Amino acid sequence: MGLDRAHFFTIQGKHFVCDVLTTQCFRLDSIGLSVLPELLAGNIDNLEEKYAGAYTRGDLRKCIREGKEILRLGHFTASAPPYSHPIYDHVASLCLHVAHHCNLNCEYCYADAGSFGGKRSLMSREVMRKAVDFAFVNSGDTEELFIGFFGGEPLLNFSVIQEAVAYARDQAHHLKKRARFTMSTNATLLSRPIMDFIHQENFSLLFSLDGPKSIHDKMRKDWKGQGTHTSVLKNIRTFAKRYSSDFTVRGTFTRTTPNFTDQVLFLNDQGFHSVSVEPAQLAPNHPYSITSDVELSRVKGEYDRLANIYVERFRQEKPISFFHFDYCLKKLLVPQPTHTTCGAAGGFIAVTPDGRIFPCFEAVVEKENCIGHLDTGFDKVKRKFFQRLHVDVKSGCKECWAQYICGGGCHVFSIRYNGDIHLPYYPQCEIFKHRFELAAWILAEVADMGGTAIQRLKKHVGMKD
Repeated sequence: MGLDRAHFFTIQGKHFVCDVLTTQCFRLDSIGLSVLPELLAGNIDNLEEKYAGAYTRGDLRKCIREGKEILRLGHFTASAPPYSHPIYDHVASLCLHVAHHCNLNCEYCYADAGSFGGKRSLMSREVMRKAVDFAFVNSGDTEELFIGFFGGEPLLNFSVIQEAVAYARDQAHHLKKRARFTMSTNATLLSRPIMDFIHQENFSLLFSLDGPKSIHDKMRKDWKGQGTHTSVLKNIRTFAKRYSSDFTVRGTFTRTTPNFTDQVLFLNDQGFHSVSVEPAQLAPNHPYSITSDVELSRVKGEYDRLANIYVERFRQEKPISFFHFDYCLKKLLVPQPTHTTCGAAGGFIAVTPDGRIFPCFEAVVEKENCIGHLDTGFDKVKRKFFQRLHVDVKSGCKECWAQYICGGGCHVFSIRYNGDIHLPYYPQCEIFKHRFELAAWILAEVADMGGTAIQRLKKHVGMKD
């Protein structure tokens, strides 16, 4: 029947089953863990007799009824409709690499200290204007264009950022569209005038901070080898106090900083409301990478520790933010099969200081990912190659139970670390699946709290009623 599309798992002492195609997840007790696989295998007759010695007949009958109802509703049995992957040509988001240069020399930087493996450079006003024009020309019926500023450290080219905002707003006005702005920054250059500007222009912001000083300064140093924690934390706190606390703080952990729960808690305890701490993006042979099964097992154990604290703090009504748990909880609360989470080369493009066009900000590292140039337009064949990628055409995803939850992972990681865009990056897969299973456990724990706990959780992770 549907046993091949059911993923059974036990985590933190609780049992669950996930429908691979619908992504619906169900909590099971010990009886359900025995009975549901039998029903899925078609062994419907004589189930009471088979398990009468282990459970009461009343409990068995109730469980069998509930299991049959789940199947009647189509879970684990209904055929998945064939997926037709839409090719989205209209540009909705433009990432401007305004600085292939950085004032920091972080030891785990995948972008070669901001140079992305090339010559250090800043985007000129001319290239910026061409890029903005190109994005609007190719925006089609998109009413709102998001423009992101990235590096390296984008604030090294602040004057071009200022001009880009003014120019994009002017172009948007003439075209009866809207422009919105985002920026990722290491926060070391946040002067008062810069803060005034990004707040006035309503930027969505991501600040990089690795948590406590002892962890942050271990990796995030300037070119003189000095740690940057003191100035970064001071600047972010100043922005939150004077302007807005509506931003995300992102930290990074490596093999040398395995206790990343401490980083998550530190950032939350500073009063930051949106926190993400993620493994560094490093080649398997890098001394700080997390790639071996031993390292992955240790990381999973740390996620277990964080999940327990997440639940306990929620129970105390002092919830913490952790993007990856919050993201998975939303997927559990509103199950929706996902064939890709990537807008690379479709709604999303990135432009480098020399005018080359890439599928996304991440793809810029590999020159072969280039899909065009501002002077010549898109290379339509190469662009469509990225646009058409989704989980159903990724050979490495076909047997994975989480394929329609994660959507196939990051295309660029597959290229960078596997040399094959159709093979997902193993460490990323293992970490994602463990976080999702832990989120199922978190949701069950919250449900057991009763009352309005689920509604509180929905609000906490940013879901509307």
